[in-house]
Order: sequence, then structure tokens, then C-alpha cells
Amino acid sequence: MVRYIGVFLSIFLLPLWLLLALEPKLLPESLSFIGPEEPSNVPLLIQALFAELGLNLMRMAATHTPSSLATALGLIAALLIGEKAVGVGLFSQEIIIYAAVAAVGVFATPSFELGLANTLARIFLLIATGLFHLPGFVGAVVILLLYVALTRSFGVPYMWPLIPLNIKALYAVIFRTPIPIHNVRPSMTKLKDKDRQ
Repeated sequence: MVRYIGVFLSIFLLPLWLLLALEPKLLPESLSFIGPEEPSNVPLLIQALFAELGLNLMRMAATHTPSSLATALGLIAALLIGEKAVGVGLFSQEIIIYAAVAAVGVFATPSFELGLANTLARIFLLIATGLFHLPGFVGAVVILLLYVALTRSFGVPYMWPLIPLNIKALYAVIFRTPIPIHNVRPSMTKLKDKDRQ
């Protein structure tokens, strides 16, 4: 469940924050602290996109750095660059926090390729939200859901067992049971031999 929460945060946290920062009237009184306290010379959308660029640059740099130095590189880049960017007014402090949580969500994603796909989805949501505010966010979410729902991988719907709904298979995906219990292959694959073991 923690992994699912991480994947959700990696896609929706930063665009949701951007939406609420651009449209403070959507916030209840108890959450009125969300959003930058002081207006910045740099628009929030540009800040969010720069934060995405910076995080992806740091990830690529860490990938191409020897493992003994990668951790130090990540810490130095995160602390020094983040602190100085806030200090000179390029970023608001909240952008750094929410972008970092979204990046942690990407690292919590079990598949590296899925993490990259989620990053692309987040950037799409950011651009739509920054340009069109609430209608852009809702429209982008609908477009993403339709795209994923209509995508098929090796003839199997990408959202199976949610779309089309298969309660038994969905339960097995959400609540993992021990591997020896999974002795039947998924019904959606339509194989002649259903026995897994």
C-alpha cells in the first residue's frame, strides 16, 4: 500500500499543489497555508518545470557517477543547489518540498520505466494545470485515464483487472499473497494451460 501511495504522489502531488497555489479559492480555511507566502518574479509553472529538470538532471548525474560518489553527489546537489535557488528567489520553498516528495515517489515505483512514464504524466499534468488551471487539471487527468484505459500490452488491457473489472484478480493484485498460492495463470492471458506450477 505504501508503494501505491508513492506512485500516486509521484504523479499527482506537484500538479495538485500547483492547482491549489494558482486557485487558492479551492482551498478550505484549514488548508489556507498551502501556496507561496510571497509572490515570486518567476511564475509557479516555470518553477515547477525547472524543479523537474533539476531533479532529472541530478538523477542522470547520479546514474553516470561511480556508486561510491553518487550518494554524496545527490546530497550536495540537493542541499546546495536547492538552498541557493530558494535564496536567490528562483524557487519557492514549497516547490522544493513537493518536487522532492514526488521524486521519492518515483524512486518507490518498482519499475524504472514506469517511474519515467509517471514523470512524463506529471509533467503533462503540470503544463495543463499551469496553463488552464482547474479545467486543465481535470482535462489532463481524463486524457491520461482514457489513454491508459485504451492501451493494450500484448493484447491485454493495460488497466486489467480494473478495466475490464475482475474482482478476484484485482484483489490478488492489491493484496499480495504468498507465491505458492498463485498456481493459476491470469484468465485474461487466455492460455491453454492455466496451471502455473
